[in-house]
Amino acid sequence: MVYEIPPIKDGTDMDNMGQNPKLDIHDGTDLDNMGVKEPTTTYDEIFDLALVQIEDYHLNRLAEDSPEDFEIVMEGFMVRGLPNFENCRKDLTARDSVCKKFDVVLSDIEKSIIADYTSIAWLDKEINDVRQITGMIQNNKEAHRYSEANNLNAKVTRRDQLMEQVATKKTTYSLQQSKWLNKYALD
Repeated sequence: MVYEIPPIKDGTDMDNMGQNPKLDIHDGTDLDNMGVKEPTTTYDEIFDLALVQIEDYHLNRLAEDSPEDFEIVMEGFMVRGLPNFENCRKDLTARDSVCKKFDVVLSDIEKSIIADYTSIAWLDKEINDVRQITGMIQNNKEAHRYSEANNLNAKVTRRDQLMEQVATKKTTYSLQQSKWLNKYALD
């Protein structure tokens, strides 16, 4: 059976078709315009995982009032946390901030680690909130000051717990990726 190649509608030069990776060599169709996407990981996938740990009235309100501003804020937390994932096997700088996606497909554990660092960046903001610290210093009532100090201590403790959890995930991630473990692992 012989298949006939349909004619090219846009006047593309047949000799140069193989040089454009977005052109299907069979019919000259631009795959991006057809909705065919290369597999990637979107920022929303990371944000969804991070928001499982974050409960913030101000973030919730921002998400309702201005989804664009919400994404900018969440992206800031994520980007701030990315350098902490120094043992990632994938290039986390290969990302498209306009399309809000990484240029690589991240595994579940990679997404989870990035989401944890995003949550930690948010928690750092909460810990360093000048309004809470100023309120604690200016408050004359000892019971209220004590309550604010306990709240701050609880946030610091939670941050330390998250850092330990993400360190464990990073260790697991490194061990899963190492070749020597598979070669010398005991059954």
